[in-house]
Amino acid sequence: MSRWTMTYFSASIAFLLSGLVSIGSGYGTLSAVDAPDNLAIIHLIVIGWLGLLFCGALLQFVPVLSATHLRLPWLAAPALLALCLGLGLLTMGFLALGGRLPIDATIMSVGGMLLGIGFLCIMAMLATTIVAQRAFGISGFLVLVGLCALGVTIVLGNMFASLLAGVLDIPLLATHLAELAPYHAGLGILGWMTVTAIGVSYRLFAMFMLAPERTGARNPIAIAVPCALAALFSAIGLRFLDAAWAQTVTIVAVILLALIVGLYGQDVWRMFKARRRKTLELNSWTGLAALGFLALAAMLLVGAVSFSTNMALATAAFYLLIMGWLTGLGLGQLYKIIPFLTWLETYGPVMGRREVPRVQDLVDERHARPWFGTFYVSVLVGAAAILFGSDPLFRAATWIQCAAVAALALEYLRARRLSYAPLHVRLPPGAVRPHTICVTTQTKE
Repeated sequence: MSRWTMTYFSASIAFLLSGLVSIGSGYGTLSAVDAPDNLAIIHLIVIGWLGLLFCGALLQFVPVLSATHLRLPWLAAPALLALCLGLGLLTMGFLALGGRLPIDATIMSVGGMLLGIGFLCIMAMLATTIVAQRAFGISGFLVLVGLCALGVTIVLGNMFASLLAGVLDIPLLATHLAELAPYHAGLGILGWMTVTAIGVSYRLFAMFMLAPERTGARNPIAIAVPCALAALFSAIGLRFLDAAWAQTVTIVAVILLALIVGLYGQDVWRMFKARRRKTLELNSWTGLAALGFLALAAMLLVGAVSFSTNMALATAAFYLLIMGWLTGLGLGQLYKIIPFLTWLETYGPVMGRREVPRVQDLVDERHARPWFGTFYVSVLVGAAAILFGSDPLFRAATWIQCAAVAALALEYLRARRLSYAPLHVRLPPGAVRPHTICVTTQTKE
């Protein structure tokens, strides 16, 4: 068990709620996605929520994927501190650009450097753990590819932050800033997060559905993903050079990404049909629903790059990727991961010697199921609001999402505090009562 995974999860949920409250309270507007207020909220959710969620989950699961212990585990706490502090400074810099804070906007450049340091620490831990094994499956390979995309995203992000803050003076970059910003977002959301989520979810879906996992280099995704990222990298270079082929290469990259989604969906469908667990738990159903949002987002993204004048399609596609696919998948898997890790931490010391509850006894799906449904419906409403340009409808949908996330966070807390565990086996002699945001047991990382 990773000592800091729960801390990453706790911080990520706090950032998600703060971002949703900000949107619902009136910050940002659909008419200018690249406005400073919007950029502050987008980074708050993408880095604060999804970034920390992915880092915390990978610290726990990469050692499982690699069948070895986590390398350089002492970097986890400094990385978390650098990421939180860097995100705070970056957000303050965006607010200063928008005239909301009377401070020097150069602070965002410092924030970008701290974020870079934090993510580089995460990359060092994960990459060295994966490559420590001479052979690794499709999951480990996709995580490595995702980390490469993360590295390029960090470089682009720091260049943009320094340019906006006035620290960097590159006229050519400033000229193409508006054109390159979507590629920065695409590398982070598609290149890092989606590729990594696909890689990890292969193992999670197989584990939770008791289904055979498709592994090995013969999986077409192992070829399609590097090709798609290579096309995306080439499109960035061509766009920077103002080459005529930039749009064509971008379309090729997006089509390849859509192909990857199709291949991934086929593999998940095979696992679903071959599963030995006929009655699926709630986290598996929510993961399948998130996959539907990924497919819908991919179709919208293909339409957006084919008709580049329609910005609403691109905005709705990224919204569905962030909230429907990544956030939906994250919230759903947390509903299983948190009880599972809590069960290991609490009852591991007495397993085989005392009667203990099941992992599923730490949750009550009847309480959580309506909130997952509410969340997904509100995401569809939010996407419709973006397509029709309705700010009031978008904020109303965001408040509903906020309520659903808060309710699910309460369910995570109840699982962590053993609230649903049967009283007679809740805390047998020798068991460890877990702290809320960190692991209490002495574990090898």
